[in-house]
Amino acid sequence: MFVDIEMWSIKEKKFRNMAILLDTGASVTTISNFILDGLGCVDTNQEIIVTTAGGAIKVCTKTIPRIKIGSLVLEDVEVYSHDFPDECFSDGVLGMNILDQFNFRVNHDKSIIELENRKW
Repeated sequence: MFVDIEMWSIKEKKFRNMAILLDTGASVTTISNFILDGLGCVDTNQEIIVTTAGGAIKVCTKTIPRIKIGSLVLEDVEVYSHDFPDECFSDGVLGMNILDQFNFRVNHDKSIIELENRKW
């Protein structure tokens, strides 16, 4: 299932739309290097090895100034930056570091994800 999100482009000073794969098994949201470089996201120069369903991969961390999902906006979101293989058909995966900030429900009948702010 894909999720429509908007990410703030530092270069263009506006939101850019994209669709990324919902992955409740991913602990951290991961976006392609190409997309993040195009947005002008800052590289933290922190390279780490993470374990995925496909094995261990090397990623960098970058910060996206704002991510908008529907009417909900998150500020200064740290994500992993990675080159996805062409056969992946996705420019990223939405992981639990973002989803944990909301109460969410997958509505299979409507093929949508319902999000609401958590009441802390």
